[in-house]
Amino acid sequence: MLILKQTQSAVLTLLLAGSLFTSCITGGKTVVVKPVEIDSTLLNPGRGFTSTGSAFNVNFAGKMHPLAGIHQQRLYWDELEPEEGKINYSLIDSAIAKCLRNGQTLNFRVMCQNVDMKVPKWALDAGVTSPFYDNPVFLEKHLNLIKALGKRYDGHTGVSFVDIGTVGQWGEWHVSSSEIDPKKIVYPTDESVKKIIDAYFSSFKQTPLVSLISLKKKYGFQYATSHGAGWRADCWGDMDTLGWNHMKGVYPQAIDSAGAHGSWKNGPIAFETCWTMNEWYKRGWDLDYILNKALEWHATGVNNGSEEVPAEWYPKVKEFEKKLGYRLVLNELTYPSAVKKGEVISCNMKWQNKGVAPLYNTYQLAIQLVSKTDAARRYTIATDTDLKKLFPGNTDLKSSVTIPSEIEAGEYELEMGVVEPGTKKPAIQLAIAGKTPEGWYKMGTIAITE
Repeated sequence: MLILKQTQSAVLTLLLAGSLFTSCITGGKTVVVKPVEIDSTLLNPGRGFTSTGSAFNVNFAGKMHPLAGIHQQRLYWDELEPEEGKINYSLIDSAIAKCLRNGQTLNFRVMCQNVDMKVPKWALDAGVTSPFYDNPVFLEKHLNLIKALGKRYDGHTGVSFVDIGTVGQWGEWHVSSSEIDPKKIVYPTDESVKKIIDAYFSSFKQTPLVSLISLKKKYGFQYATSHGAGWRADCWGDMDTLGWNHMKGVYPQAIDSAGAHGSWKNGPIAFETCWTMNEWYKRGWDLDYILNKALEWHATGVNNGSEEVPAEWYPKVKEFEKKLGYRLVLNELTYPSAVKKGEVISCNMKWQNKGVAPLYNTYQLAIQLVSKTDAARRYTIATDTDLKKLFPGNTDLKSSVTIPSEIEAGEYELEMGVVEPGTKKPAIQLAIAGKTPEGWYKMGTIAITE
């Protein structure tokens, strides 16, 4: 119950016919707004499907592929830093720019190996050699790169999360032992693993981190997730019955072994398909089982290799997409119907997150006051609401808002939106009706007095 000055007056209920909202107005004291929930697909940053390579949302027009809120780029060390200290930031900056034009945010991974090592020549000349990942020069020079990337991109609004890559083939934290390797690439010791993961954590304190899942070499996975990283698995959907498969024979055991069941509360869970959904369809794999396991594991993002979804499966996949990551519904907002200039007011809110994961990046809940006599006169005010508290299910939040002292007295439309920090631009769509063309949501009216 919202406690305001002079709340003794009786509550009068007003039903606005044809309105998107039901408002309860208390004799000029309190307004209760109950927005109408919608079931539409929402393109939101940092969640949902993931595009990859050169494909962005613009490339999905007319195709059976959900629009993606994430884009993934993987970058080899020798391409990213061709000369020591001269990092080719344009590889990441250009990807971020394309993401933002497409309503997406970037997930990137730095890799040092495909089959062979992909170490810059200058680093080899400086003394990087076998066993590579334990080599002190490798650790010094490569971790300098991670620190530099953190300095530039930690907290960047265009970056959704960063993979803890570096080790193994394609940065997936496995080193093949099935073939004779003349260059003797050796999996790092636990001591080196800790140094590498610690470098990521010290460099990215705001941007979420994601660890590659591992069963046979669990230490890195266990260490990273126990310190606040989410995790990713790059063979989601594999149901091959020729002896073993990832879905039943690797992932559950790896999660159990590392004690990573609660990692989704700290960082994103991301999946990439083994082959693609088209291949699943051809092999007759159980789509319901695969999709439900992703939701059970609290997936924020899934990557289908930017390929179309089989037509027969598309309706079910679209419904699945709505549950990935966060899906925020404002069920109720309570605020005073009249406030004074410069006054701090309190608002009570009832939220529901109908997705399977919270927001991991920082966004601000803001209100916008738009004059009813002059629409050009508007004021945007950030609230102190912590949206990261909106875990799956229902959450009650209180928020404080300071009305600007310079605002002109009068009647105002009160709008709400989720904006990027330091901006007045809404960045996240809510699953409610009433959205303006600018991305705000109309809540009701409020009187500003002297």
